[in-house]
Amino acid sequence: MKKLLFIICCIVSVSYNANSQVISVKGVNHANTVQFADPFSLIFWFVNTGSTSLFADSITANIVIHPVNTSPINWQILSISQNIPQGILAPGDSIFMLNTPLQGGSQLYQQAGDNLVVIWPSFVVPFSLDTSITPLYVIPAVISVSEVNYPFYEESDNFIYDLMGRRHYNINTLLNGTMYIRDGKKYIKK
Repeated sequence: MKKLLFIICCIVSVSYNANSQVISVKGVNHANTVQFADPFSLIFWFVNTGSTSLFADSITANIVIHPVNTSPINWQILSISQNIPQGILAPGDSIFMLNTPLQGGSQLYQQAGDNLVVIWPSFVVPFSLDTSITPLYVIPAVISVSEVNYPFYEESDNFIYDLMGRRHYNINTLLNGTMYIRDGKKYIKK
């Protein structure tokens, strides 16, 4: 009977410790809109919100920026590791992650439009984790002229400039496939 009671106490103690080791993602801060080719600044903290210390040399942040309603199979995961000072993450301790911008473009953003930024920690030691999911809108790098909803006028303040800096008075003078600038935005004539 004593052996059975001792085994039950050990199981309860081990399961309590496993459940009390929780790493949460806190303080997530990033822009809500970003241009496709631009770098992406992202900062956050991993916080030990559990009741016991975690012992390890480092912790890894897994970051994914993926379009809404896509399969996890196609996600491009970016992993960044950070050393844990003295190998101990005590309850309430935090580790600051990412103070440099991530490179934009296709290696980070899979497509323009509504996206989600997903962050989760990975650790060598078993623990419960908290995942952060925040929205992000990615603006396409070049906007097609077919997406413009206003008419082109030949007024002096509505000139069109191609990438060589030549002024055009009318969209019809541009060849198909020509990139041009109008009102400070880049377009391509289709």
